[in-house]
Amino acid sequence: MTDKKSVVALGTFDGLHKGHLSVLSAALEFESLTPVAVTFPEPPKRRQNGNVGMLMTSEEKNAALQKMGFLVKELDYDAIHTLLPKEYLDSLFKELNVAAAVCGTNHRFGKNGAGNAAFLKTYCEAHGAEAVVCPDLEIDGQEVSSSLIRELLAKGEIESANKLLGRPFSFKSEVFHGEQRGRTIGFPTANQMLDERLVVPKFGVYATSVFINGRQYAGVTNIGIRPMFQLKKPQSETHICDFDSDIYGKVIEVKLLKYLREEEHFGSLEALKNAISNDAEQAKKVFSEIGL
Repeated sequence: MTDKKSVVALGTFDGLHKGHLSVLSAALEFESLTPVAVTFPEPPKRRQNGNVGMLMTSEEKNAALQKMGFLVKELDYDAIHTLLPKEYLDSLFKELNVAAAVCGTNHRFGKNGAGNAAFLKTYCEAHGAEAVVCPDLEIDGQEVSSSLIRELLAKGEIESANKLLGRPFSFKSEVFHGEQRGRTIGFPTANQMLDERLVVPKFGVYATSVFINGRQYAGVTNIGIRPMFQLKKPQSETHICDFDSDIYGKVIEVKLLKYLREEEHFGSLEALKNAISNDAEQAKKVFSEIGL
């Protein structure tokens, strides 16, 4: 991958949250070395339990890492999970010509996660490489982790999740033709399927920011099965405030800013219309306060 000596940042880096950024920033301090992010296409926990949703797609993560200046080395979990820690590091150091390695205190590797930060430091010392172990990052008394962020999203605590991420949790997908019920009550919506790899936030209505063609708009987004219409799969439906262009077939990004309320079954379309109108006003207020 690189003929030059490298510094490797080790981790799954799902979500690229603030804790991950501290590890990646430490790697970038080795200015004379080629920075390489050594990661997985999906969290190993997801390979062991398919119910573990990701905080961002591997494509988005890799693009963000490359923008930061990293080469990306994606590991094949099936090919390495049975390797002993030393075997894993031997292979990695040889392939990437490693002169320095950076990880967090909780980083594990090798068969049954037997390798840890202490093992990495000892290995590096024996092979003339430098090792940096970044301390845990805490925000508001909580250790920043992808697992905690998933839990917060599942509970609808989006503002706390975003604080740990360092940015709003978001998703991108193509807008498809729905049944256009929203348009009949004056609130047209952009319908999107949720990427099945991603964590599903708590069902309900959110104040959102919608990114379209380089601009951001206030939005109100319902995530769930829409009780009035009983969808078979959860999806996202967003009313974009002060926007009326045709975006069918376009890929748009929706950023969750604040949880407004749970999904409700309204007795009439008029009651639904009034609720969406109120949601939209709240969403515009949240959008303006955050200043996106």
